[in-house]
Amino acid sequence: MTESKATSSGHEARSAKTRSQLIEAAIEVIGAVGYEGASTRALATAAKTTLSAIPYHFGGKKELYLAAAGMIADHAAGRFEEALALLDAAKPSEKAAHFEEALTELTHIIMEDAEPHSWTSFVARCAYDNDEAFALIHERAIAPMLKHLVQAASDFTGRDPADEALRLRINAIVTAIISFRFLRGIMLRGMGWESIQPGCIEQVEAMVRDLCRSDFLAVRFSH
Repeated sequence: MTESKATSSGHEARSAKTRSQLIEAAIEVIGAVGYEGASTRALATAAKTTLSAIPYHFGGKKELYLAAAGMIADHAAGRFEEALALLDAAKPSEKAAHFEEALTELTHIIMEDAEPHSWTSFVARCAYDNDEAFALIHERAIAPMLKHLVQAASDFTGRDPADEALRLRINAIVTAIISFRFLRGIMLRGMGWESIQPGCIEQVEAMVRDLCRSDFLAVRFSH
């Protein structure tokens, strides 16, 4: 490798590391104090870089905020695909059962809390503000998931995917599942649980299965 190529490669690696540090800092700081409360100086300090790094790498604070949201959105979309893949593998006669499995897997993904706590705080802030960052997360990760689930439910219920009643029910189920991550305090205190343990997740998954087998989607499962 020539000296110029080695220098270029080293610069690219440092640049990528700085971008990553700034995105992680944005998630951490904005998740804690909100977009308006996060100064560019605080973001740069948390990322252990210079103040000029933000405009250099992103253009400004807002662009950094959206880049952080985009990173989370892409990660979430990938995780949701793990659950939605179960729908694509289903034969026509198995679509209802696979819908149940997909929602159960989605529940597990949401409740296992594998991602950093700061991500949850960041998304919660975005969702509360319902701003551009949340619009990006919704467009890339949540909307495709909802569309996929609505179409799957339409396939085995015979209801039009544009049917608002069907779409409302799917949105309600997904919102309830996601709330187990973002509003877990309600469940923990209501159930007298100190933390989310595997047994707790199993109970919630069983409840989701019961919901799928009810008349909520105007279908009864056959066994």
